[in-house]
Amino acid sequence: MSASHAIGSRGKVVGAARTATLGVSLAGLTIAVTPSLISHGVVRMVALIVVAAGVVALAWTRRTGLALAILMLYLGLLDGFLKLASGSSSVALVRDALLYAIVAGVLVRGQVEDRRLSLPPLSGWILAYVAFVLVQIANPSGGTFVHSLAGVKPHLEFVPLFFLGYLVVRDAAALRKFVLLLLVIGAANGVVGYVQFQSSPQQLASWGPGYSARVLGTGTFTGGGSAFVDSAGIQRVRPFGLGSDIGAGGAFGVLALGGIFALGSFAARIRDRLVAAILSVGAVAAIVTSEGRGVIVAAAATVLAYGVMTATSSRRLASLAGFAVAAVVAYFVVTAITSGAGGGAFRYQGLSASKIATTTTSNGGRPGQLHAIADAAIHYPLGAGLGTGGPATVTAGASPLTGKLNTESEFSFLVVETGIPGLLAVIGFTIVVLGLGLARCRSEPDLHARVLLAAVISPLLGMLISFYAGPGTVTVPDGPLLWFVGGIVAYWMITLPRERAGLASPAT
Repeated sequence: MSASHAIGSRGKVVGAARTATLGVSLAGLTIAVTPSLISHGVVRMVALIVVAAGVVALAWTRRTGLALAILMLYLGLLDGFLKLASGSSSVALVRDALLYAIVAGVLVRGQVEDRRLSLPPLSGWILAYVAFVLVQIANPSGGTFVHSLAGVKPHLEFVPLFFLGYLVVRDAAALRKFVLLLLVIGAANGVVGYVQFQSSPQQLASWGPGYSARVLGTGTFTGGGSAFVDSAGIQRVRPFGLGSDIGAGGAFGVLALGGIFALGSFAARIRDRLVAAILSVGAVAAIVTSEGRGVIVAAAATVLAYGVMTATSSRRLASLAGFAVAAVVAYFVVTAITSGAGGGAFRYQGLSASKIATTTTSNGGRPGQLHAIADAAIHYPLGAGLGTGGPATVTAGASPLTGKLNTESEFSFLVVETGIPGLLAVIGFTIVVLGLGLARCRSEPDLHARVLLAAVISPLLGMLISFYAGPGTVTVPDGPLLWFVGGIVAYWMITLPRERAGLASPAT
């Protein structure tokens, strides 16, 4: 057989395999989503066609970085808004379809092109957590098999991003693009958060059924609306930004903080510094208008972590300049917002050290979280079953324990759903990734890569602290960021130093 004939045959095999994979992905998406969309009319059917086209495009393209950028923009700008505006939980299937289309395309191309695919460092944590989740399907305390199966999704939904982050983000250019996207998303959430901050509860409720239920406290949110009365007796709302949870816009702003410092002080291009300065206004507005004390604490922790990872004697002046610029921007943004709304419009009165300690350990603020964590660990050390708490509680076939256990923090949620082993896997992974960043980031010889790495790793400290306030790994943006940054750290802090030392061949 001639070489050209062999190449031609191989090309046909590649094309056929890719086509078959895309066809199966599209058919699966159609079967899963069509019933709920048909019941809502032609508009939803048009949306299905658009999503299907997007799935095909993301699976087909060889530009995996571009595909991930599109997914990232969807998660940061559209996912939460569409969910609340439509009031339909089936919207979450769109992000899964886009993510797994990218995964399918990468795997098929790797197989048909005979590329070696190896497990990245830190994969042991991932595989252990996956095993701890899957074994919960057989937990006798859980609900039906179908209910438990639905409970798997929130835990493992974003895990593939670990492998994609390891595969794609391998140079300073890719890091820069990731940081710029974080800035764009943070700024957009700041603009929308400011509009929502200025709205009355009734005005924000008019944005859609999901907004109405959460703001006014109706349906499954009865008694838990986000509206409140400020110190001046004015009814106000806690903004969502472009996310689906209260304060989500502020969380997006926190993720952009490191990028403000990195691009604002170390960027080689003047254009990048100008872009960072402009977008920082929106990111800071997202944090300030979030009305979330936890967001403010997470922001402070992120700034601290970034400072530790970039503090070197040779570049100390540049680092201080970046912090100074951010401080000036924050001052003017806060001044502008408070001058229009008044200081009483904010829920930040409990941010003193003494009050934070009080709300953490007593029945104020987050009641009984420490007790709930200990109680879950004592009574359900091996878990109470999937779907007992969190997003999957609404699916049919739940156990008698569903909705009756306190899962309002990441720690209690993980213990209840995956047992102490699952808790140790997730929290251990987070600490290891953050620890690698804190310990090894400053040894990165490329200055620009160093500060960009610090920009994407530093939010993990704020995330770890905010785990006390709610389950972060099953929500956007914390869930996707944790796994994706974990993959980036696995490459930059473990694989790349080994390759530089000549101790390992480049992994594919």
